[in-house]
Amino acid sequence: MPTTKDAMVRGAVYPRRSLVLVAGVPGAGKSTLLRRLFGLRGDEARTVLTADGTRVIDSLQSRNRLGPLLALVPYPLWRWVVHVLHLARVAAALRGGPVVVHECGTRRPVRLLLALLCRLLRYEVHVLMIDATPHEALSGQNARGRRVTERSHRVHSRRWRRLRAATRKGPAAFAPGARSLLPLDRRRARELAWIRFGPCEEAPEARSAATESPPSRLEPDRDLRVIPGQAM
Repeated sequence: MPTTKDAMVRGAVYPRRSLVLVAGVPGAGKSTLLRRLFGLRGDEARTVLTADGTRVIDSLQSRNRLGPLLALVPYPLWRWVVHVLHLARVAAALRGGPVVVHECGTRRPVRLLLALLCRLLRYEVHVLMIDATPHEALSGQNARGRRVTERSHRVHSRRWRRLRAATRKGPAAFAPGARSLLPLDRRRARELAWIRFGPCEEAPEARSAATESPPSRLEPDRDLRVIPGQAM
């Protein structure tokens, strides 16, 4: 596939029966990306269904849904309930159409569970990693007005460094069976203009792009077509 290094990529195309995991440490910009690309407001309490049938799931939706019920309970005591509800909503969304999910990616059991679900339901797993430095992540947390604890931040950052190093070997290092992995720093994440879903047939020119040496720079309006079975 074309590399994103020194490249300007307008958007990414995935097969329709795909689960796209938008991964990154807290504050990396996952929710910001989903709001910009899919029109989320941040106050939703349920999965968002777009006009083209894409289900978009942000973990904040689960927190918003449970908040009115548990408002008198300190959030750290029911954070785990948010995680459970988030995973349950992801499982419920896998109905044949495309699904885009906010997921930090630093918890290996969660990655394995999502990979297993997709295998059982015949979904492809694709990963979009927003790679933020610890300082950038803290700035993002401050901007959104919600910070994780210092200990949690250190744990997420340490796990992320290990995961980032492991995924240099290919998408399957993120989750077993993952078909593609698109790493973006925060600047390139801001430049990503759209995510779309389509048949994604391996046209001759697309197959060539996946196997030949990538150009040093893509054209400004170049689309990134993710082809099943090809690693980024």
